[in-house]
Amino acid sequence: MKKLVEALKRNGAEVILSKNPIEDAKKFEGAFVCEAASAAEDTGIIFFVGLEERKKAALAEHHVAVVWKKDVKKDVISAYFHALSKGEFVFASSSPSKTADIEGKLIFGVHGPRTFTVILEE
Repeated sequence: MKKLVEALKRNGAEVILSKNPIEDAKKFEGAFVCEAASAAEDTGIIFFVGLEERKKAALAEHHVAVVWKKDVKKDVISAYFHALSKGEFVFASSSPSKTADIEGKLIFGVHGPRTFTVILEE
């Protein structure tokens, strides 16, 4: 789990370790909150399932993902296939949306959420 936390933080995500992720998720009023299908411990990629969830996540200012310990897999391939077993429309995220212009100025929230929070079950 430590490896996953480090990868997510390196990607720019806020990480919260929680004994009760659903209760902690309630604190994020106005954010789009959903449960992740799986997570790759080695890269910090979080997989989600569902077309509606993808639309909501892409349009949200703040995306909050709840990740259950049982859904954390050691690598991207294992995490992808675990997510695929839960539904056929799989999408991934690992950080807030960001891009840079030609001068190298970093801009957040252009192609998706401006902030990304991951609540991990301890």
